[in-house]
Amino acid sequence: MLLLISSGGCARSLARIDMARDAFVAGDLTAAEETLVELSQSKDRYSSAASLDLAMVELAAGDAKSAERRFRKLRDDFDALASFAPMHEAAAMVGDDTARVYRPAAYEQIMIRAMLAVCSLATDGADAESYALQAAMRQSELAEDAKSRGIENVSEIYQSIAFAPYLRGVLREATHHDYDDAARAYQLVSAVEPRFSAVSNDIARANLGSHSNPGHGVLYVIGCVGRGPILKEVEAPTTTAAMQIASSVLNVTANQKDDKKDRAVALPNIASVKIPQVITPPSEVVGLGVRADGVAIGVTEVLTSVSELATKQTEAEMPWTIARAVMRRAAKETTVATVGNQLGLSGAAGSLFHFAVASAWSGSEHVDTRCWGLLPREIQVLRAELPAGDYTISLSSIGRSGHPIGSGVERPVTIVDGRNEYIIAIAPETTIYLAK
Repeated sequence: MLLLISSGGCARSLARIDMARDAFVAGDLTAAEETLVELSQSKDRYSSAASLDLAMVELAAGDAKSAERRFRKLRDDFDALASFAPMHEAAAMVGDDTARVYRPAAYEQIMIRAMLAVCSLATDGADAESYALQAAMRQSELAEDAKSRGIENVSEIYQSIAFAPYLRGVLREATHHDYDDAARAYQLVSAVEPRFSAVSNDIARANLGSHSNPGHGVLYVIGCVGRGPILKEVEAPTTTAAMQIASSVLNVTANQKDDKKDRAVALPNIASVKIPQVITPPSEVVGLGVRADGVAIGVTEVLTSVSELATKQTEAEMPWTIARAVMRRAAKETTVATVGNQLGLSGAAGSLFHFAVASAWSGSEHVDTRCWGLLPREIQVLRAELPAGDYTISLSSIGRSGHPIGSGVERPVTIVDGRNEYIIAIAPETTIYLAK
């Protein structure tokens, strides 16, 4: 009964957080914020995921300071979590992974720090470079951890996100004297994201030691574009790698409990299990068109694909994800068999009892699809050099046809000689929010 009650609560929270995300995409910030505030304060299993989404809503609403404070607290809280919580892990084996403490995935940990940098840029920019460095450092730490667990192609899967060194290059260049640092940062961007064509001009400009032409300033439009990665329940076949991981863990656990060496635990014949898989919801917007006083000055270009990052890292972790589901199924089937034996059930009655109870128990599981659902699909950038003066900057979502879709937004901007000006735009679909 407790499991059923808990499952009902999870289902309601999941439905409500999905409604809040849909409201955000549709342009209803008020509805999204009201729901997410309530969920974030509920202290249930979805509260942390709701808090991550709420920070994005605050940023989109123009309250970058509140968003920064929330992201910073979440970062610190997640970093302070114990590496292992026995009570929650035991509950997960009895029920499902929603009983575990919510821990953000690797890509989410990196993006918390990246979005902190964006929040800083939307205000005074004082801590933007520090946050960008934190994102790069966290990526390196995660890569080391993945390497220690035997994950292959770590350098590719956990390579530095281009946004971090790019932002460092932009901020170093803005000092008008740290051009060597800026050039090195831009070269790293070119190495990790060669598809970002604008970086060749950035490298050339930094090597020349020139921020901008005399009498000109620079406008940076940083766009959080498209609907980002979320988790969806799917049925996955058990792989050899996953079964080996599950078998090794169960054997170690059994030997520790029984104080016997080389005691082999036989896994049940499990063909498939339910797991969370990364998907990217469809979105018509592919970029942001930018105009200054009605004159087109460019379209944003993809600097970091959050969806690619999430997909790569989640697929790399897939053997461990499947192994956990296998171990849970094995633990439940072993428990049911033990109970059947204690009840004296054998033959057809024992088989029927085992099938019915094990199936019902496993069928009550919910896949853990908690995630940061309002991440963008991509971080895109446009750099435009403009003569000093006042402008009306217009932004519009660009559809797959290459034409504007939606109504667009405008913002007055003052370009100062030799200085950078930043506009932070969040465009999950045709609706565009301006953080600054």
